[in-house]
Amino acid sequence: MRLLLILWFGFLALLGDEGYNGKSIILTLPSPSGTIISHDRNISVLSHPTAPTQGIAILPIDYYAALGDSNLTWISPAKTSLIPLTIKSIPYPIETLSVDPALVTPPLEMMERIERERLQAKEIYEHFTPIRYWNKPFIKPLDTFITSEYGSARTYNGTLKSYHGGVDFRARTPIPIQATNNGIVILAQERYYSGGTIIIDHGEGIYSCYFHLSRYDVKVGDYVKQGDIIALSGESGRITGPHLHFGMMVHGVQSDPLDLITKINTLFETTKEPHEEISVK
Repeated sequence: MRLLLILWFGFLALLGDEGYNGKSIILTLPSPSGTIISHDRNISVLSHPTAPTQGIAILPIDYYAALGDSNLTWISPAKTSLIPLTIKSIPYPIETLSVDPALVTPPLEMMERIERERLQAKEIYEHFTPIRYWNKPFIKPLDTFITSEYGSARTYNGTLKSYHGGVDFRARTPIPIQATNNGIVILAQERYYSGGTIIIDHGEGIYSCYFHLSRYDVKVGDYVKQGDIIALSGESGRITGPHLHFGMMVHGVQSDPLDLITKINTLFETTKEPHEEISVK
């Protein structure tokens, strides 16, 4: 094993990884230890779900990430190595929406609530739970037509306000919502923008989010399993019609949820060759 690690560390990476703004990269590494350091965060290397002698690092690429070439640094007990990375841009679409003006420019008396909810969400998403609750591929929370993809630039009542941080599933009438994977319910609450909201902690920095709900079937602290019914869809919060907004957060960063699910689920299908890197020590 030691010789194998030395050989892996000595490889020259002729082709580095490519990432795209708003997506995530999953690095496969020859050892489940150490830390990946990027320019804006440190990512713990985790054990591979089907190959325990290998490691993985899930690296979210911010929607507004700087484009171009850079290097990730993998600091492990055996060596410090560089992994080349290129960030490219995706031409996301633009959506024009009409909503209640109070939800675009909230009344002053609601600003304290909005800020309190923002800080609460930030604290949740930036917390790293050192436990992996998921042990199988992720599923969609709802199997209906997608009405709005992740990443669309959103213009509300003629003013560009944000980008779409999740995926919207059609739900014209209340439909049961499934947990995308095992985890702990960390929030079940009515919120100004997202309406009825449930957040599930899947461990190791991964959270799933379910917005605009009309009913909760779980409470904070509940352990849920993949496929459990956690709520009914609805039309609460800032919304133009009934639907489910589904999002995923990784290490405090919004990531395209369906892209992330696809990449995580691939880990259960095949064992990828560990990533090659440039040794620096």
